[in-house]
Amino acid sequence: MSESIRPAATAAALAVLMVLAGCRGREARRDSVAVVALAGEVTDACAGDSLRPATAAPAAGLWMYEGASGARVAAMIGPQRAVDRSLAVARPVETIEVSNTGDTIRHVASAATVSLELLPPLGTVATRRTGHADSTIGQQPAATYAVSPRVRLAAYESCVPSPRSPRIRYLRRDAAGKIATDVLLRRTSDQ
Repeated sequence: MSESIRPAATAAALAVLMVLAGCRGREARRDSVAVVALAGEVTDACAGDSLRPATAAPAAGLWMYEGASGARVAAMIGPQRAVDRSLAVARPVETIEVSNTGDTIRHVASAATVSLELLPPLGTVATRRTGHADSTIGQQPAATYAVSPRVRLAAYESCVPSPRSPRIRYLRRDAAGKIATDVLLRRTSDQ
């Protein structure tokens, strides 16, 4: 072989070896990831028809919750529009919470943008009252709209396709920062 062909042949051989090693490495990583996922909490947290936080923005429309005690929550997420001089997309968002005593709490954001936040897992009323749901342990990322400093709307989806999906989680904290209201809303209208 001539001196000019030898470096080119060596470089080509090295490139082929690197590609082959990279493919084998990816297969090994893929296998190890599957084992970790099967042994971890991911599958436990999303079994059957349960709900999990979604990383896609909460969808536009009218969303409602009505409890057996008479408490109600409504959220309206308007159409998207571009924010001036930015790549961000914003939506008008409004929430109304009516307690079983008739007290009304209203929050409005004329240009809410979606962000990814860590939220406490969905819990029972007893868990929220004791404050364990406010712990940073077990928090999950979810796409949210910050309607006010205390109110968040987060997107949720079911683990398997079902009539339960999608949902929006309405999470309101009191002045002390403890969870005051934490309910899932169902879509009642797309507009």
